[in-house]
Amino acid sequence: MTKIYFIICVFCVSCFVASGQSFYRMKVDITIKVKNLDSTFQYTKGIVRYDKNFKKIVYDITFPQKEFYLSQDTLIYKYQGEKLISTIGSPFKPEFSIFHFILNNDISDFGLKNSSFKATNVDKVNDLIITKWTAPNSPKFPLGNIIVSSRNKRLQSVVLYGKKGEILSRQIFKKYTFVSGLEVPTEILAINYINGSKTYQIIQFDKVQVNEPGHDAEYDFQAEKYNP
Repeated sequence: MTKIYFIICVFCVSCFVASGQSFYRMKVDITIKVKNLDSTFQYTKGIVRYDKNFKKIVYDITFPQKEFYLSQDTLIYKYQGEKLISTIGSPFKPEFSIFHFILNNDISDFGLKNSSFKATNVDKVNDLIITKWTAPNSPKFPLGNIIVSSRNKRLQSVVLYGKKGEILSRQIFKKYTFVSGLEVPTEILAINYINGSKTYQIIQFDKVQVNEPGHDAEYDFQAEKYNP
């Protein structure tokens, strides 16, 4: 799985989040800095768009090369130019993403309060609240438990576990800002555990826009539009 595919899956980790808020659309400039195993760095830049009504996440990557990704339903489509390069399955739908629960003001508990996860343990360490969320007992569910830390009702960190109890990812949420009344973390430090190795990523959001008027075609990209 390529780095951008893993990043997309990291963004889409909560499930069955309730909707119905007045915020429905967001657009962000995104910069991703990845530290490779040989200590070199790799940069990715682009724009991400999400609309709750269309239920699609559109990744318009501009650097290091022009690429385009569409996350729709349980599929991720990759385009180069006007050509569909590949299609892979995703365990999470766009409406189960970080963008979705930011728009729903569910960022404080990582969107889990209104999900199929259950809070089974809560600890307090100084002013840090640490909550264990237990995954649904279903063989088809793709994740294990999730540990969420918050301070003053602001999300601080998330640890994702796999079905066998292995750590998949650690995420630290930083540099919060308010945009049109929404609290948005503009920097995420992610440590991903893949095949016994760790990769480090810094994901930064800039120029966050909420409920951008018009431009529906940019949010409602048609997957079949460029099919060969």
